[in-house]
Amino acid sequence: MKHSIDIAWGEMQQEEDITNYKFNTEEELNAFLDGVNECLGWADYSVIGDGQTYNTIEEWRKENGKTT
Repeated sequence: MKHSIDIAWGEMQQEEDITNYKFNTEEELNAFLDGVNECLGWADYSVIGDGQTYNTIEEWRKENGKTT
């Protein structure tokens, strides 16, 4: 099973700033997120995926006042 998350990058997040990342294992995904967390303070971001900051892009849209 592939593991996938979306990340909305930037301090003034726009939907076009969302990038999808796919990983072969949960360990790879967690290592990636560890690296992203290390950059906190350099740039802002929101992680979108099951059990993350936002579970879905729709949830991110609602929280950030974005509509499609």
